Amino acid sequence: MKKFFLLCILFIGTILPFAPAQALEHYSFEHAEELKPLINWQEYGPDAFAQAIEENKPVFLFLTAPSWCYWCQVYESEEYLFDPEVIEVMNNNFIPVYVDADKRQDLTRQYLEGGWPSSTIFTPSNERIYGFSGVRPPKNMVANMMNAVKYVNDTGFSNAGTINYTERAPVIPTESNLRNMIAAFQGSLTGAFDPVYGGFGNGQKFPQPRSLDFALDLYEQTGKKEWLEMVQKTIEGQYTNIDEIETAYHLYDPVEGGFHRYTTKRDWTVPHYEKMLYDNARLLKTYAHLQQLVPDDPIINEVVSGTKAYIERKFLDENGGFYGDSDAFEEEEYFGKNPRPEEQPRIEKTKFSDWNTDAILTYLYLAEIWKDPADEEIARKALDFFMEEMITDEGAYHYKDANGEKGVRGSLADNASLMMAFMEGYAYFGDKKYLEVAKELAEYVLERNYDWKSGGFFDRNSPDIELYAPGENILVEKTLQENGIAAYVFAQLAVETEDIRYLNAAVQTTGSFLGSTYGSDRSYYMIQAAQVILENNLLDTYASESTAIAALQEKERRNFWLDAYLPKEVEPVAFVSSNEGIAPLEGPLLLLLLIALVAGFISFVSPCTLPILPAYLAGVFSRKEKYHVGSTIAFFLGLSAVFTVLGMTSTFVGAFLKDQISIFSQIAGVILILFGIYILTGKGLPGVQIKNKKPTTLLGSFFFGSAIGISWTPCVGPILVAILILASTASSVFTGGVLLFAYSVGLAIPLLTVSYFSSRLNKNSRFWKILRGKEIIFSVGKRKIQIHSSTLIAGALFIILGVLMFSGLLYTFNQIVGTTAFQKGIYDIEEMLLRLVS
Repeated sequence: MKKFFLLCILFIGTILPFAPAQALEHYSFEHAEELKPLINWQEYGPDAFAQAIEENKPVFLFLTAPSWCYWCQVYESEEYLFDPEVIEVMNNNFIPVYVDADKRQDLTRQYLEGGWPSSTIFTPSNERIYGFSGVRPPKNMVANMMNAVKYVNDTGFSNAGTINYTERAPVIPTESNLRNMIAAFQGSLTGAFDPVYGGFGNGQKFPQPRSLDFALDLYEQTGKKEWLEMVQKTIEGQYTNIDEIETAYHLYDPVEGGFHRYTTKRDWTVPHYEKMLYDNARLLKTYAHLQQLVPDDPIINEVVSGTKAYIERKFLDENGGFYGDSDAFEEEEYFGKNPRPEEQPRIEKTKFSDWNTDAILTYLYLAEIWKDPADEEIARKALDFFMEEMITDEGAYHYKDANGEKGVRGSLADNASLMMAFMEGYAYFGDKKYLEVAKELAEYVLERNYDWKSGGFFDRNSPDIELYAPGENILVEKTLQENGIAAYVFAQLAVETEDIRYLNAAVQTTGSFLGSTYGSDRSYYMIQAAQVILENNLLDTYASESTAIAALQEKERRNFWLDAYLPKEVEPVAFVSSNEGIAPLEGPLLLLLLIALVAGFISFVSPCTLPILPAYLAGVFSRKEKYHVGSTIAFFLGLSAVFTVLGMTSTFVGAFLKDQISIFSQIAGVILILFGIYILTGKGLPGVQIKNKKPTTLLGSFFFGSAIGISWTPCVGPILVAILILASTASSVFTGGVLLFAYSVGLAIPLLTVSYFSSRLNKNSRFWKILRGKEIIFSVGKRKIQIHSSTLIAGALFIILGVLMFSGLLYTFNQIVGTTAFQKGIYDIEEMLLRLVS
């Protein structure tokens, strides 16, 4: 028996050393490629969806990044995706579509289910049934897949292929708007910064080098050390001490240099070990910038030299350009060792246009600060490679792989990124050929991606229709990061060329994203665009060229390329407006009025009311109770007057007020501050005779309502515009004004209700005693001052609200609140009501 156990121990001891290697080999790019033919994968495109329609089968879209994503490699194994039962169900009941997520970043941006790997099941008409990210047990997968099959069999589908586009009025930002945008970005960076470990957020952490670079710019501009310390704390948190490589591995690789993609813990530990070109290029630029400010820090010097050496050793192609990424390989079994096994992670030798732009910008920056001809040559060869190999009359290719295959054109991300690379190349080298390439790409995206009716750039307009589902080669979404890059480059081009087409695109694109920028790398270039516009007084230029720009827009709107792809509009017959103004209030219009009223009532619960309600209540309840209802009605009339005028956008007054809303907010803020001071003193202002009679009180309430309406519009504005669009399709602007008036009535109903019942409250109740307040007497020197508590509160709140209006903080607050999940939920409810008659 002892011999038996001894033999067993020897056997286990013999096989155990090989078990980890076999398991690690099992989850690899090579093994995934071996298994791939077991499923009848098709390319993403019209043929796959045509077959799905013909056979009435759902489409299984698999987005994977096997060249670097470890969990994609785990998923693509016999235990999961290539389980025999999953294979059988997939091949017999689905049209399986395999997508390399890096080569098809356009589809990744559109369909990624939040993480890697990503699986989505569509109907034959390309409508999402359900999806998930990560690994799922085969039994669960099969059960959900069969439910999708039953759904398609029970329903039946045909190809729709329609484009959903809504025209919106272009937004021309004011100087105050842009300064508020920049200030909000700075504030969100401060709010999201982790002071303990550096970086942003309190969970898993991705590097945000652009935001850190912005912080360094702020430090150089202001001298405030908190911005410098933000970057120093981050590099310290990301750094891995080589002596702790097996116990506390962070984001930075201390053995080979370079940064991993992200970490799963707040303290920058437990990384996902793949390394991406774009992360390393951006981080190298940021930390080289930091090195200029703190030249003697050993950690900074090691990280800069190590990252640069890694990029040039692993990613740089001596023929020009940079490769895309490296594999996670054996994870901690490789990266967590020192020394490491001889076999090294696989390099994906595909060159991606947008990722190479980051590397080109970095090497141009290094050449500028270090004056090293080698860095200059690397940047020039990369620019020349893309100029000669990757740009066509139909825009830039997204990639070129190791086999020489090029693919995917028409993406804003690639064209805008390379525009930026060539503009920066022109700025550094002074070579006109780079400027001409930038202009060539600019003309392409203006012609193919720009929204001449609403402003901003669409994500995609690809000539390669064979790469998309029917009609999907055009994607009319407008993403922040890509539009920010476009706005930034067009602002630079406007300065360089004085071309009003470039100026118009820069200004209107930036205006399209007011209130939508937050503290992250995705917002960085939109903030840069705002800075270029301000620094070069482009808003003044825009105003001086308004006549020429209006003519340009009118011409382009008549020939707008998207119109050919949109469903033809049907002439509305629901109701007709008369030449005299408002159409008879009957039929659908009455229903519209009712729905506008209800939508206004729902909007009252919006977070936008938070800074407004206290001042309103203090202003009303500081007066005698018999004036509460009258004051509220006056407040409502002021509010509705602003909404109605703003809503009638085709009138000169409405357009002028919208363009100058920042100035009006400042004027209203000053008057509210003075009004608050008047309330506190009770003596009025020098040279102004104000008596506390009812008409003056009502006039003050009317003005207060108007001032609130100006600062409230960013938050409730989207639904107001929706109501006006519905009305304007078959009615005059006066009818739209009536609908907006009804909307403001809905907003006022809760206020009127409170005011009405306040006069019927038990005067001896605790609530009424709190509202009624009491006299406060105090001395200042020899003077005795007597003031009522409600007067003190009302005056103080009016002054605070006035300051918020004057500074633009209230307007900015409402812009930000308008994009919150809760506020968007309110919009969804309102839009659901509006769809009843749309």
